[in-house]
Amino acid sequence: WAAILFFAHLGTMGFLAGTYVPRMFREVAEANDLNGRMLDLEEDIDGADGVEHSDSWSGRFLSWMIRGTYRVMILGGSSTIDSENRGLEEEGGMEDYNYYDVTGTNDFADMMLLLGISSLVALVISTLALGFMIRHAQFLIKFALFFNIGATALFAIGALFLSPFAAIMGIFLTGLTVYYAYVVWGRIPFAACNLASATTAVKANLGLAPLAYSSLIFMLGWSIWWMITFVSTMYVAGNCDGQGNCQNEPSGWLVFALLLSYHWTFQVIKNVVHVTVAGTVGTWWFVPTEAASFCSHAVRDSWLRSVTNSFGSICLGSLLVAIVEAAKNMVRNLRESDDGGGIFLCIAECLLSLLQDVLEYFNQWAFVFVGVYGYPFVHAGKNVMELFKTRGWTTIITDNLASGVLSMVSAGVGLITGLISLAIAHSQGMVFGDEVGASAASFFIGFIIGTVLTSTLMTLVSSAVNTVIVCYAEAPQEFQTNHPNLSEDMRSAWRQAWPVDFNY
Repeated sequence: WAAILFFAHLGTMGFLAGTYVPRMFREVAEANDLNGRMLDLEEDIDGADGVEHSDSWSGRFLSWMIRGTYRVMILGGSSTIDSENRGLEEEGGMEDYNYYDVTGTNDFADMMLLLGISSLVALVISTLALGFMIRHAQFLIKFALFFNIGATALFAIGALFLSPFAAIMGIFLTGLTVYYAYVVWGRIPFAACNLASATTAVKANLGLAPLAYSSLIFMLGWSIWWMITFVSTMYVAGNCDGQGNCQNEPSGWLVFALLLSYHWTFQVIKNVVHVTVAGTVGTWWFVPTEAASFCSHAVRDSWLRSVTNSFGSICLGSLLVAIVEAAKNMVRNLRESDDGGGIFLCIAECLLSLLQDVLEYFNQWAFVFVGVYGYPFVHAGKNVMELFKTRGWTTIITDNLASGVLSMVSAGVGLITGLISLAIAHSQGMVFGDEVGASAASFFIGFIIGTVLTSTLMTLVSSAVNTVIVCYAEAPQEFQTNHPNLSEDMRSAWRQAWPVDFNY
């Protein structure tokens, strides 16, 4: 039923987009002279009299979005921008709008070239990073711990120049980070073996990477579609005119439903990838011959199961998180609107954030069982928690050492990609923005591309780490049979960390 409800909600969003988006754009176009100047539009918007404006957060947000919509419509073409510049130049005001008076090649082709090169560099480096992580997992985990200690220590030192309270908080965070490193230091071999095994499984089935990258495209496309649908629906529900002046306050339930739609779809896209990775690693664990190539049967079959037999479970688990996320967004917006009850809304937001973390933590393990064994979502959650409770491994899953390494690797690849992007931009004379910000812009482009693409690949490793823990709890003998070298390292490390709980 969850899958049916999910597709029904997508159909509803499609209906809203097809009905309200054309109406909004038509009315916006009719209400404004598309050949007018931007300054005239600002005067029309901000100087309008006799029109009621909503003071609520949703009213202000909607007015801002509609203004932005017809600004894009008006200034979207190069001919319009050119006419604006010519008008400003005739009035002697061009010196204040010198955005295009820069050296270099500052055009769309250069931007696309830099994006393409940065993407290629990030893909190559992030793939090579998988092999480095397999060989140096322990070193990376230790380095990540020391890096966190150093970062908090620098924060504490910097806070000394700000305020005594900030300094105290910095010192407290530094001490807490040092204590955490001390507590988990003996478990580093265990975390390193998990990370190495998970990375080996992902590297053997790199066909998972295009799936993860394509999920980014789907998320971006959904975000754009949802935003347009949201604005147009609020436009109609608020009885707005083409200049963003609204007579009615849209229903809070309507806003909640639209927010729920966004978060639900976003969670489903993300969890389809997670379940696919779990199924692939499970096949690699039990039948490695079917999960040993880029386009292995394991990747294809796991993805097909995730979008067919297991899709209902994915939709159900994703819906639980989406409800909490939507409610948290509503509470945050109410708190930021300063309508009173700030302390209670702040407490409610904190509680919802905590509940969201709990649900996401539960889902990440339940979806492993969904992917590996095809269990329904409710049964999967019960089985995985019963498994850890029976084995006495509750403390094991609280150690999230691998995530620090994955974040550090993502940031490192982003930094390298940013520097390469900067070097390419300088060597080719590419300039984006003014002279002062040209270097920062090219570095920022490379850094963002590198970090995002590497983080996407690292999410596969994170899902694989969870799957390795579950599979080792369920079937350690199969691991010994199919991957003896990794199994020996795992057994030795886990016995060292937990000599009482593990007796394999």
